[in-house]
Amino acid sequence: MADAVQEAKRADARVRQEVARTELADFRFRTAPGAYMCWWELPEPWRADTFVAAAVCRGIAVTPGAAFAVPPTAAHNAIRLGLASPTPDALSAALEALATMARSIPEHEPVD
Repeated sequence: MADAVQEAKRADARVRQEVARTELADFRFRTAPGAYMCWWELPEPWRADTFVAAAVCRGIAVTPGAAFAVPPTAAHNAIRLGLASPTPDALSAALEALATMARSIPEHEPVD
């Protein structure tokens, strides 16, 4: 029974990582096989704190890399994406919304 549950969890994680690979294909992100999370390196000119705030305004919760940085190490300009909680369809929609947002210019950034 435990082996079946473990394999089901691994298969579910693979499905969710494939969703992330599809929706974030234009971006750099890192994950590990079987992980229910990934690190997304944000494109310029986005900063993690600004991106997190903009995501919250869209009803999407993500975590800035700084929350995981241990001093004196500086946090990378990245966010942690949890892949486990939403359904695969909801995950796809959320990642698509985040990718669209990442392709835009943050509201606080001056435009030439």
